[in-house]
Amino acid sequence: MTASKMTIGVPRERKTLEQRVALTPDGAAELVKHGHTVLIETNAGQKSHFEDAQYTQAGCKIVSTLAEVWNSSNMVVKVKEPHEEEFQYFRKDLILFDYLHLASMPDVTKAMLDGQVTGIAYELVKTPEGRLPLLEPMSEVAGKLSVLNGSYFLLGQNGGRGVLLGGTVGVLPAKVVIVGAGIAGRCACEVALGMGADVSVLDVNYAKLDHIRVQTAGRARTVHSTKASLEREVQTADLLIGAVLIPGAAAPKLITRAMIKSMKKGAVFVDISIDQGGCGETIKPTNLDAPTFVEEGVIHYGVCNMPAQTPRTSTQALTAATLPYVLKIANHGGLAALDTFAELRGALNTHYGMLTNHEVSEATGFRYISIEEALKKK
Repeated sequence: MTASKMTIGVPRERKTLEQRVALTPDGAAELVKHGHTVLIETNAGQKSHFEDAQYTQAGCKIVSTLAEVWNSSNMVVKVKEPHEEEFQYFRKDLILFDYLHLASMPDVTKAMLDGQVTGIAYELVKTPEGRLPLLEPMSEVAGKLSVLNGSYFLLGQNGGRGVLLGGTVGVLPAKVVIVGAGIAGRCACEVALGMGADVSVLDVNYAKLDHIRVQTAGRARTVHSTKASLEREVQTADLLIGAVLIPGAAAPKLITRAMIKSMKKGAVFVDISIDQGGCGETIKPTNLDAPTFVEEGVIHYGVCNMPAQTPRTSTQALTAATLPYVLKIANHGGLAALDTFAELRGALNTHYGMLTNHEVSEATGFRYISIEEALKKK
């Protein structure tokens, strides 16, 4: 039974070349079926090949301005963190549900605290089994794309070493080193092996390494990650992929400048964990307009929204994962949903001007208050 009627807004994404949209027409139709109003900013889904007419047929209302989406909605659902031009629309009674990654963005954190918006992070929704169901689909896409992008920038015309991942007759394949054996790392491994590369995967988690060993029938080398083993593997890499995740926290700087300096000139470093600040000392965020820079002779790729390159696939996968939780918030009302569903409550980052995530507090310096204490002040 629907306990509330909510207006849900879907703005067009403002991040550079971000082409995803937060809801497919089918997903929006489910919300309408439950009695909710869905506002879609005009052309929000166009780059994912979802036209305004499809949203209209799904029962949505198309609005022409960003202001109308934000000001008329009880909850805004997005893909990426809010853009600075959206900060002005924050208010105390607004719920924002999207990928926040606030540990690496103190400016966004401050704006959300100043605006007193209730911010719930996709990437921190966790099931009782410990899964991160809203992070998993984009981790899979990013893992696969990391190899495709890395192999592209290894090409000679792009300044790379001019090596083919799979080699050829009489020529050894390129060496791909993946740091992190979670979903992104496993998917990167799968694609790299499929392209014929020589692959090593490092992690401190034996069970994750064993999963990759079994999954690849031993074709990928699994290496327990220590400073010494990481130094050895990185030095030999043609393509280095960082896939380290500590949910909600800034990524640890496992890949040092000295390690990068030891790599072959024209090698490529792709850091999937750049959303959380990156796992390399030499990495910095880039965008799809200018995705790379060279440091210590190594091409660095630090795009924070790699899945935007495959917007239709990514949007469909994202909606499938997020829709059940959007419905929970909409059907119960925001505060009731936070009280009722532990997986949503644990993903709360900001509420009425209070920061409720300890890891974000440590990374940004803003004062932390427990979720339980914050919700008492509702």
